[in-house]
Amino acid sequence: MKEIGKHSREKMEGTTMKKKLLAVLTLILAFSMVFAAACSKPAETAPADGGSSAPAADAPAASDTARDSLNIGVFLDTGTLDPLFMTGKGGYLSVQRTYSEPLWDYNLDTGERFWVLATAFDPVEGPDSDIHYTMKVREGVTFSNGNPLTADDILFTIKLNAADSRAFLNVKVFDVEKTTVVDDYTLDVWYTAFDPSQEPGIVQMQIVDAESYDQATYSDNPVGTGAYVVTDYVVNSHVTVEARDDYWGEAPIIKKINFKCLGELSQRVNAVETGDVDYTLVTTADIDYINSLGTAATEISNVGSSLIAQYNMRSNSPLATKEAREAVSYCINRQAISDVAYNGYAALLEWGASASFIEMQDRYLNMSELYTDSYNVEKAKELAETAGLAGKTLRIVTNGDANYITAAEVIQNGLEELGVKAEIVNYDQASYFSFLMSDEDEYDIAINTPVAPSNLPADIFGNYPVFIPQGWTGADHDKYIALGKETNATADLAARQDLVYDLLLQFNEHLLWYGLCEDPLVYAYSTELKGIVHTVSGLTLYQDMYF
Repeated sequence: MKEIGKHSREKMEGTTMKKKLLAVLTLILAFSMVFAAACSKPAETAPADGGSSAPAADAPAASDTARDSLNIGVFLDTGTLDPLFMTGKGGYLSVQRTYSEPLWDYNLDTGERFWVLATAFDPVEGPDSDIHYTMKVREGVTFSNGNPLTADDILFTIKLNAADSRAFLNVKVFDVEKTTVVDDYTLDVWYTAFDPSQEPGIVQMQIVDAESYDQATYSDNPVGTGAYVVTDYVVNSHVTVEARDDYWGEAPIIKKINFKCLGELSQRVNAVETGDVDYTLVTTADIDYINSLGTAATEISNVGSSLIAQYNMRSNSPLATKEAREAVSYCINRQAISDVAYNGYAALLEWGASASFIEMQDRYLNMSELYTDSYNVEKAKELAETAGLAGKTLRIVTNGDANYITAAEVIQNGLEELGVKAEIVNYDQASYFSFLMSDEDEYDIAINTPVAPSNLPADIFGNYPVFIPQGWTGADHDKYIALGKETNATADLAARQDLVYDLLLQFNEHLLWYGLCEDPLVYAYSTELKGIVHTVSGLTLYQDMYF
């Protein structure tokens, strides 16, 4: 088992989320989680008093380390280092974690919360204990520009996220008017309503310096509290970070990290083979080859990520009717997507999301015949004729990721059997993410990966359609959104699970998207690299690595 990160690993005591998050471990491990024991250090015992934990016994001292620099392969650069706007699955969110930090996070292996910039988040006793909390801010922390971290920075960041359509889900139930600063290291926090996904969901929010924050400068020169500071950044080329001398936590053994933007898969595989990178994302097709090198190994991870065909439901779309969307779904050979894109390692979905979600129930699965009778071309043709799809041209969009493109090509081939043409358009990650949120006219089918840091069904099905509107409007839309809000505001677990079931009934009735397969992550790493730690949200903590 991998250890909890060396930096600020204090255990969460008495939290109501602990049991839920421990369930993540069980579910994810059950779904083909393969972690290499060779890249682990023994777990540490973190003190419960808010103090720093001691390094593991086998961790080498910095002076004994042969290498103090690390080379990482990344891709899908969004063109900014501003933590408010970074997106994507190409590794850049982990880049951001080197120079900026959240309030807390959760270890993937144990499911336990560990404190980062906060040291406590306790409900205030009374009738409002579900929505009223006291947050304590870690003392003695400075930003890379020398400014001290205070509660004012936390509240500023919360308001900044709440005001932006791309980041508001990080703080979706924070009452920014009622939440106030008590003193330099205390906040009086209020929610607008209870939401079980809020505490795990806020890990995406990286704290910025209220005094210096500016979008224009943070894009290239971000200021954060992380163990590293950005020293060089060229879009779609590289990011270089160097260790800070004044970091509040334990100094990392790795003093310099070079992130190399390698957009082509072949570049990343070749870089692993030549030793040009020590760690990078590859694909399932590369597992056997990389493991055969002797100098590198692989690990497979699934953290709630899955591949879907997301439909445009605007009134003038060829897919405006459910029959049209069903026709497309039935013509998709999902097994071919798994075989070609993931070398058969990706399990087919039985609903519209990953199997590794918390609070899952068997009754949520296979609620639609699209999952029990999938890839039925004859049924697809009947529905296509009813919907008048023949002869039309659909636009399928991707973010340029190789697996997304493969899925699009499989769908394109299936549509040909229905007499439907398909145009595939591959965007860069930044453009793709932007128009999915704001311009439904740009696509008919989007190959997408709906994820929620909370790994809660209520979050993904209740909130994602708010975040990505898909051109859906009208009374049915309003009813669905209202039910999603009610589901996420329900504190009682059994009642919330019943509401999720009702939400899924509506989801399947309208078919917002069709679940294709799991989207496992495959990491390739040098066999000399140790201390590999992942968070529940899929980030890699590079400051914990060593050789």
